[in-house]
Amino acid sequence: STRPVEGVDYPSNNMLAVKGKTIQLGKPLDFPSYGWDNEYGERTVSVPDFMASEHMVTNGEFWQFVADGGYRKKEFWCDDGWVWRKHRNIKWPFFWTPVGPQGSHEYGLRTIFQEIPMRWDWPVDVTYYESKAFCRWKTAKEGSPTSNPFRVLTEAEHQIIRHRDHNLDAARSSVSADKVMVTSGADFPLGETGANLNMAYSSHNPVDFFPPSHTGHRDTVGNAWEWTEDHFNPLKNFEVHHVYDDFSTPCFDGKHSMIVGGSFMSTGDEASVFARFHFRPHFLQHSGFRLVASNEDAPATHLFPGSFAGQAAARDQAAVEESADATDNVYETDDLLNMYWGLHYPSSGTKEGVTPILDHNNSPLHGLRFPQRVAELLCSLEPVRTNNRALDVGCAVGGSSFELAKSFDHVEAFDF
Repeated sequence: STRPVEGVDYPSNNMLAVKGKTIQLGKPLDFPSYGWDNEYGERTVSVPDFMASEHMVTNGEFWQFVADGGYRKKEFWCDDGWVWRKHRNIKWPFFWTPVGPQGSHEYGLRTIFQEIPMRWDWPVDVTYYESKAFCRWKTAKEGSPTSNPFRVLTEAEHQIIRHRDHNLDAARSSVSADKVMVTSGADFPLGETGANLNMAYSSHNPVDFFPPSHTGHRDTVGNAWEWTEDHFNPLKNFEVHHVYDDFSTPCFDGKHSMIVGGSFMSTGDEASVFARFHFRPHFLQHSGFRLVASNEDAPATHLFPGSFAGQAAARDQAAVEESADATDNVYETDDLLNMYWGLHYPSSGTKEGVTPILDHNNSPLHGLRFPQRVAELLCSLEPVRTNNRALDVGCAVGGSSFELAKSFDHVEAFDF
């Protein structure tokens, strides 16, 4: 269906009451798994009663926001979010693909490897900005069930709705309760606490596919990361690890939003109950959101009180664009592009007598055609092929991509 119907194309998303409790955050120092420095430390959070939607907001629910002009109405967006939306000229979620006449609001879905008909019952994959805009629209459209407007989840609330067999308290008592410690991807979907995590599947799944947690909530882990109201923040007694001192601390800046729960692609530490990850609010990371409402203020940690109306990501970008000096962008300079051209295509100037890299001391001649040589090595190994397609991640100007195209029927290539 190109015009999704609730209860037919996607399930109703009921708001479920949750009893508040006290949550202890933090990973024990002696827990026998790898952990990033921000996971260690401690914090006690008193969580008031709240309500949370049974599952994450689906593509079908979000379509209502899109069709109602949500992307055109500034009143639903924070200041930074609106600047970002205009800068990107976003009119619908990034992974939706229009398949009908302009204005018809008919969409397909772009997955990792191909475009498919829209899956209205999958969680919508959006940024923090879009999540919060939907919350404001939903409040204006239907009203909130509490005295405060709809919002997204917090880190502490997430730990309450996770299944009690696999939450923080359970994992501190038994290592096996941190399910990724003992469960392969193939086995992750099994049982009453099954989840689309640890690469159990290669895509999202319908939000009502797995059994709910003890609080009645689905996909509290896996399927898609969930945006939260928390700034990425250090716990009490946080210590920078000397081996990776630049992983956490540069992001304690009030411009990074925490994400929880993991996605279908999350493995290892990312799939752990102790995981604490973060991204800028305009980033996409297989991330969705769950509607939450409460009579009390959200039990979230803000590094800069009052500044969490979208962060400064888009504002910073706008300031760069307005600057008269555009040479600060080190990723899109002529010099850097020319270096890539020379590295990937060293014979391009042969007829004109132009060398790809001008002679100079320590010139990287050994690096010429390196992308092609890597692709040639791959093909020489004669890997087992299922569909004769190849994925080239970080393709730059395409040297390896075109080389792969000599041996594969289809090459997907992207840079970032």
